[in-house]
Parts: sequence; C-alpha cells; structure tokens
Amino acid sequence: MKNELALHLCLSENTRNFSKKALSKSDKRRIKKYPNLLNSSTFKISRSLKVGAKRRSKFCMSHKNGCAGILFGKGKFGLDIELLKPRDFEAVMRFCFSEGELKIYKSSKNKILVFYQIYTAKEAILKAENLGFSELGSVDITKSAYTMKHFVVNDLFMVCIIFKGKKDIIKIFYE
Repeated sequence: MKNELALHLCLSENTRNFSKKALSKSDKRRIKKYPNLLNSSTFKISRSLKVGAKRRSKFCMSHKNGCAGILFGKGKFGLDIELLKPRDFEAVMRFCFSEGELKIYKSSKNKILVFYQIYTAKEAILKAENLGFSELGSVDITKSAYTMKHFVVNDLFMVCIIFKGKKDIIKIFYE
C-alpha cells in the first residue's frame, strides 16, 4: 500500500535469527573492518531485521542498546531510536540545535523528553535525506516539511518516525 509505513521493533537480546551468511556485501565489509560487531547483539538483531526487509520495499534502520527497528514503506521517510539517558545535553545542543529548536527545548517542562524528540527527529531526517552525521547541525525540525511521530518504548527508548504526506503507520513489536 502506497501510504503505509510498517515498523518492526525488536526489544530482545535474542539473536537466533542472525546469519553471517545472510549479511549484505556492505555489512560483510563492515565486519571485516570491525570484527567486534559480531559481539554486538544490537548489530545482530538489526541485521536479522534487515534480511527480512530485502524482500519488501524501501527501508530505514536504527538500533541502540538492545533495541533495533526497521521501517518499510514508499516515499521519503526515516527512523531513529535513542536510549533515554542522561548526557551532556548542552554540548549536544551547541553542536547541532538551531535557535528554533533551542527555544522549544528551553520552554519545555520535560527537557529530557523534548531533547530526545528533537534529536531523534534530526537523525531520522538525516536518514530520509541520505545525509551524513556531519550535516546534523544543518537540519532544523522547525523548518522541516516532514511529519514527525514519536513514542517511548518500555520507558527506555525514544522512537521517531518521520515522513512526507499522509501515511498509515503499523507498529509491530517483537520480543
């Protein structure tokens, strides 16, 4: 369906579906360069989800500390997942937040939640636009044409889906 985005999340450390043989050529090159990735359950979970994606349509992946997600669909869309944890918010905001984003953050009551909403939206837009991480500061969610949907999973992870146009979002959670 043209206006459908399907999100698959895996919150488990279960990596039984991982197969080194099923990795893409680019992932095999990454393993060669960074062999420790094979010790990362999050890497294995995300790559297991990616193998299923090849049979469907365009996709976007994100993973963080035991949570991996893949979003399928058509058109421009992006996905980002971040672990909700204390960090040096001021340093990150100086690095990549616009004045408009800073204003939203400073006027918020729940600063941690709003920080992660802004940050995940910026990263999801980078993915949708095929931009590198160095472009994070040039992305301004206050001037974005994307629709942004956020939700928190298990009080641990902020998930952001961004897309253009009207979309139906289907969430599928794995254990």
